[in-house]
Amino acid sequence: MTVRRVHVVGGGPAGLFAARLLALRHPDWRVRLHERNPPEETFGFAVGLTGGLLKALQHADPDLYQEIIDAAHTFSSSGFRLPQGDASLGRFHNGAISRARLLRLLLRGAVGAGVQVESHSCDVGDILDDADLVIAADGAASATRSRFQEEFGAEVTPGRGRFIWCGAKAPLDGGVFMPVKTSDGLFVAHAYPYGETRSTFVIEASAETVSRTGFGDRRWSDEGESDDAALRYLSEAFSAQLGGRSFLGNRSRWGWFNTVRCARWHHGKVVLLGDAAATAHPSLGSGTKIAMESAIALADAFSSMKDEPVEAALDRFEESRRPEVERLQERAQRSQLWWESFEVRQHLSPARMAVAYLSRAGAVSLDDLLVSDPEIATRALAEFAGVEPGEVPGSGLTDWVLSQPVQTPHHRYPHRLNSPGPSTATVQVDCGDAWGPGATKLVEQVQELLHRGAEVIRLTGEDSRGAVLDRLAVGERIRTELPVLVDVAAGSPHLHHAVDGVVAGRTDLVHVTDGS
Repeated sequence: MTVRRVHVVGGGPAGLFAARLLALRHPDWRVRLHERNPPEETFGFAVGLTGGLLKALQHADPDLYQEIIDAAHTFSSSGFRLPQGDASLGRFHNGAISRARLLRLLLRGAVGAGVQVESHSCDVGDILDDADLVIAADGAASATRSRFQEEFGAEVTPGRGRFIWCGAKAPLDGGVFMPVKTSDGLFVAHAYPYGETRSTFVIEASAETVSRTGFGDRRWSDEGESDDAALRYLSEAFSAQLGGRSFLGNRSRWGWFNTVRCARWHHGKVVLLGDAAATAHPSLGSGTKIAMESAIALADAFSSMKDEPVEAALDRFEESRRPEVERLQERAQRSQLWWESFEVRQHLSPARMAVAYLSRAGAVSLDDLLVSDPEIATRALAEFAGVEPGEVPGSGLTDWVLSQPVQTPHHRYPHRLNSPGPSTATVQVDCGDAWGPGATKLVEQVQELLHRGAEVIRLTGEDSRGAVLDRLAVGERIRTELPVLVDVAAGSPHLHHAVDGVVAGRTDLVHVTDGS
């Protein structure tokens, strides 16, 4: 079946870019895009631009890439601003762009490629008969996904914490992560600049903290209304960082982040794209990356289409794209859980906090950091071992970290490699959420083992990357809540994750399961 009529529902980055690419590559197709709001009415303030996204854009659409580069605000550094000090991370970002400006560029590019843009609300049922292909890029709350929820195998999971998206006319040199404590609880901001005097802030807090402020469960009569009382409260809380300025609102109100996953991305001639198909927690900074790279993959799937059913091209798109999206979602889930539990690791020094942050999803190791940011890595390792930075080796970190002693009130372990003994009790970890009910049962199990005389808790389970990271996260919770040494089992292919966990405070000891 030859595609001639394409309808795109949703004018965000995914929908606009997919429409442009299809129109450019298939001038004989009729591509129509339906979006009820102009770019100026978008929510939020700015989006981050990762190096991977920019590289993909440059290859797929050099003209649009150059327009985005010219309009973006570039910066490269990020860091933590903690009460106990700062930690700067170099070469961390590739810049940011106003969300409204990005949408204007994409809209102009789509129209220039021949896309017919229609400003109105659109129900997929009204266009099915007129379409050979329907691209549902209608956002995280996708009406199209809801209409075919069973067919897509859709699941929407709310997070535990709350977040609010604010803007500020405040200059920042780069990305900043900063916690602020008020009488109601802890608020953590993720902030970055998108202009010389413009910055965007995503502020997170626990549901309990937001509830204590009294701002969390209001009803809104206007879709575009912001929670001005919450913005005033947060402006005062972050006044030192804002230089006395106030936060700006744009549909800014406390909400829940919903993780969207779908067992299938297409049903018949309808395909989900962007947030409609899969969301990633904003702390990973990959939402726009997933959306626009998925648009490229969808266009690529149709580039080689000849006389085959639409479903065959959609199968090809999903087969090629799903592994990368699921990888990013897995990293985003771990990042979300790390930020939702941020309060438990406030005791870490700035350098060790940076290591804990970068290694939270297993994407950046100490060895990586020793190359990309040796000053931070060396500081963190020195503080962990209680030595001077000059005593930290420039290589062989795994052996060096594992050779460091552990001192408890009752015993001194000469190194971090643990052999089983009468005081070691083993607990099987089979949950991926260290702060969920499954992990709570494990903590209760450990409490019972402590009463029976255990001094070391060995966490075991499947020998895979994900399982080792799960054990390390559970180990951090146990170390936080109970007076016990934690020993995490890991095979040699995943030993570097366990070593990172030792320095980041997720485990005390390591058991190498294959004896290497």
